Amino acid sequence: MQTSVSLRERKRTDTFRSIHEAAAELVLDRGLITVTVDEIVERAGVSQRTFFNYFPTKEDAVVGLRTPELTEEMLESFRTQVGTDLLSSAVQLLAAVIRTALVPGDDPLRRKQLTTDYPELRKRFMLRISDAERLALQVIEDQPESLPNSPESARVLIALAGAVIRFSYQSQPGSVTADDQSTLIQGIETFREVLRNTL
Repeated sequence: MQTSVSLRERKRTDTFRSIHEAAAELVLDRGLITVTVDEIVERAGVSQRTFFNYFPTKEDAVVGLRTPELTEEMLESFRTQVGTDLLSSAVQLLAAVIRTALVPGDDPLRRKQLTTDYPELRKRFMLRISDAERLALQVIEDQPESLPNSPESARVLIALAGAVIRFSYQSQPGSVTADDQSTLIQGIETFREVLRNTL
């Protein structure tokens, strides 16, 4: 049974990737405004219905984004780590949630180019990141015993985790999608050092 689930998930990932690849290539060739969903589905070899099962908008398909998710595995990992290092736990949780929204194995440099060339794509990207931050925030707020005694502490922690991830992404664009632990850890340590030396 596990094999069939894995095969189904692999097929979903392949379809997700092929739609995104078709959309990104067309937009890089011809521009965002001129490319249509009809052209994307024709190049990807899928139906419009399949397209909209995977992506709510053309822009999401071009950037390779879907709605982020929170899995039981992420919750368990966070609960296990949270007592030892709150900032690292928050960064790892947020990075894991963001990863569920992105095409596995996608080219982060191409995404960066697309979001630089087309501000509306950057807006879609940031909306999905905000969705991921909201999911991670809910998890952290459900662990009040781990937080400093302040009603704003969970939001501050997510803001810090988001800043670490943005910093890591700027240093190494594939650090989140490729689950690049060393870059994320280096980002966390850089933030710790700056905070220690400025507070």
